Amino acid sequence: MKAKFVAPLMMLGLLATGGRALAHGVQTDYLLSNQLQLQSTFSNGQPLKGAKVSVYAPNNPSQPWTQGVTDAQGRFAFEPDRALVGDWEVTILQQGHGDILTVPVDAAGVNPELISSGEGTDIHYASGPAIWLSSTLLVFVGVVTGLRRQRRAR
Repeated sequence: MKAKFVAPLMMLGLLATGGRALAHGVQTDYLLSNQLQLQSTFSNGQPLKGAKVSVYAPNNPSQPWTQGVTDAQGRFAFEPDRALVGDWEVTILQQGHGDILTVPVDAAGVNPELISSGEGTDIHYASGPAIWLSSTLLVFVGVVTGLRRQRRAR
C-alpha cells in the first residue's frame, strides 16, 4: 500500500470513530391546564415522536414517578402530586436527542413561569457498525504499514 493512500484512509477511520458531534436542538413547549402538557420538537419543527419520558418526584430523584412515550406529535401530559412539593425533573429522550425540564411544584400546583429547561442532550456518540468498521480499518492500516516498514528495514 503506498504511503499516499495511508493518510486518507487513516483520516477516514478517525472521522468514523466515536467522537462527539453536535446535532440539531430539541425544544419543549408546555401548557398548563388540569395537567402539564408538554410538546417536544426538533429545531426544524419535526415532532420528537416516540421519545421516552421519565418524570422524577422531588422525594425520590433516582426512581421515576411515572414514565411514558411522546405521541406522534411529540406530546406527553402528566399531573404532578401537589403533596410532593419541590422541583420535579422531566427527561425526554430519543436516540441521543432530548430535553430536561425542572418543574417546580408547590401546594398550589405547577407554576409555569418557573419551569426551566436544562442543557439539551443533543450530543451524539457514534456506535454500532461505524465504530467496528473504523476500528477494523485503523488496525488493518496499522498492520500493513508496520509490515511494510519491517520489510524495508531488512
